[in-house]
Amino acid sequence: MPNISVLMRMIALVFASVMFTLAEASAGPVADELQPPSAPPETAAGDAGAISLTVGGTTRSYLLHVPPLGGALPLVVSIHGRGSNAERHQNVSGLSRLADSEGFIVAYPDALDATWRFAEPGPDEDFILAMIADIAARTATDPSRIYVDGISNGAQMSWRLACDHPDLFAAVGLVSGSYLAVCNAGRVPVILFHGTSDKVLPYAGRAPFMPVRDFAIGSAAQPGCDLAPEGEIIAKAGAVTGERWVCSGGAPVVLYTIEGGRHAWPGQRRGSGVADAADFEASRTMWEFFREFSR
Repeated sequence: MPNISVLMRMIALVFASVMFTLAEASAGPVADELQPPSAPPETAAGDAGAISLTVGGTTRSYLLHVPPLGGALPLVVSIHGRGSNAERHQNVSGLSRLADSEGFIVAYPDALDATWRFAEPGPDEDFILAMIADIAARTATDPSRIYVDGISNGAQMSWRLACDHPDLFAAVGLVSGSYLAVCNAGRVPVILFHGTSDKVLPYAGRAPFMPVRDFAIGSAAQPGCDLAPEGEIIAKAGAVTGERWVCSGGAPVVLYTIEGGRHAWPGQRRGSGVADAADFEASRTMWEFFREFSR
């Protein structure tokens, strides 16, 4: 597995190289022989298509979307669920459209056999870390604002990444997932979305996974800090209730409970044109949470 300090240094060095080159360019024309070595070519704005990457001898791929904006931009890694793929998840989440208006890069990794192996560190984790480094070489990515989110099995993979690399990810978003344990309590800001009628990964939990509410509270816990079973109500509209827990000196955890909600990305459109919590957009709410935090 890539060493996380090495990965962070790699991202920072690429970022510094790009910023140096941009600064030189803004200073005005200079003679060709005085030009510094050019930075890696930046990926053009819009969808870059499938990008291949060989990690551990296996060829993997991801989709990349870059907004039509300059400067160092945040990166959101968004991970599809079991049985899905990067392209489908891009369409379901609507994150690329949001990225254009809000100004962040978004990457959609593809799992082998449409399944993420998240129970312990392994090749999938290595791939996503390598993908982040590859994106930093292609774009002006702000290394202090890297976020990860996912749905279902993709949420579980996001949990694994945040557990193992709390110093890389500024915040994590978890949609319709179930989690084996709390890790790094109070270190990484977390936002969760879950429907009470989810029959795939139930809100109340199912062995070996924790109940979603217990996981949310545990993720905010700190020694000597007593958290109530019900958090501070930060949103209440129709079937959606947002609660927040935080301890002094710790990172906040927000849980959006969708009463009667199914195993879905809230706000996603279905074939009938009807959505779970149709007036509530998980993608926008998640981004508004993410942008509050940096490393």
